[in-house]
Amino acid sequence: MVPLITKQWQAIGKEPLAPFYLIIGEEAYLHDETIRRIRAKVDSEEWFSFDLEQASIGDVMLEADTMPFFAEQKGILVNNPILFRASTKEKEKDKEKESKKAVDDFIRWIQHPSPSATVVFSAPYEKLDERKKIVKELKKVAVVIEAAPLSEQDQKSWIVSQFRAYDKQPSDELVQWIAASPSGLEFKRNEIQKAALYKGDETNVELVDFQEVAAPVLEDNVFALGEAYFLNQREQALGIYHELLKQKEEPLKLVALLASQLRLLIQVGYYKKLGYHSAQIAGQIKAHPYRVKLMMEHPLADQEQILVSKLKALAEVDMELKSSGMKKERILELYLLEK
Repeated sequence: MVPLITKQWQAIGKEPLAPFYLIIGEEAYLHDETIRRIRAKVDSEEWFSFDLEQASIGDVMLEADTMPFFAEQKGILVNNPILFRASTKEKEKDKEKESKKAVDDFIRWIQHPSPSATVVFSAPYEKLDERKKIVKELKKVAVVIEAAPLSEQDQKSWIVSQFRAYDKQPSDELVQWIAASPSGLEFKRNEIQKAALYKGDETNVELVDFQEVAAPVLEDNVFALGEAYFLNQREQALGIYHELLKQKEEPLKLVALLASQLRLLIQVGYYKKLGYHSAQIAGQIKAHPYRVKLMMEHPLADQEQILVSKLKALAEVDMELKSSGMKKERILELYLLEK
């Protein structure tokens, strides 16, 4: 199944640009890639940017209505359209009141857009204020592009397509591993490129190939740290911990991530005892199915008493880190040395 945003990118490449695009969501890569594709169809001399935290809607309208000088079409990127979201700061509310006339003018203006301008509104927010008239009216005339995190299935399709761009075929295990990572798409895209180049003329790419060249991801390193500690592999756990300290990771942050890992393992073990399969558990606890699958196979998944004991000890470490005068790095190190 092709993700909707991929179809929209294809339309941008094949069809004339629309008068308005509205990009909504917090996935930076999808924002940047959409803008890049639109910008590629506009003469560089006729590309303009506005930031609505400094400029006004009126400035955007004036530029759009000004005929392009170097080409038939101009492009206008509008960043931080704060008028499209709920006002959270007093200065935003004051600015909104002051610009009410400009907003009314804008709503009338979008009904008759400039034939020589494409205006792209980049809204890097989780959602807009759907109650606002300006949002309702713009959505009626704009091409709305969701730049939210991809669903699991869409992300898997995207990962495969990224490898295929280099004539590579990733294994199912590798696709699941990358999809389960909390990293953003831009980071994943760069890591996929590294793995593809590393394989040279070979077509198939396995998880071990990817891990050979991939940059360390904090959550994955903490997962490995937890695995080593939970299985009483003290030397390995300390080695990973000291490596994380070299990367300037804070013990308090590591404790929070380890606690999250323990809670996930406890939850998976609980539902496993009830006879749930991995997909059902993932739905219940809102976790990635691949992570759940790994946890279900964990040798301590059925040892709830041991896991709860370790979680309580970790809570004490958290308190000590926040109150003790002892060196923070040493506090967590002592915890990792305990049996």
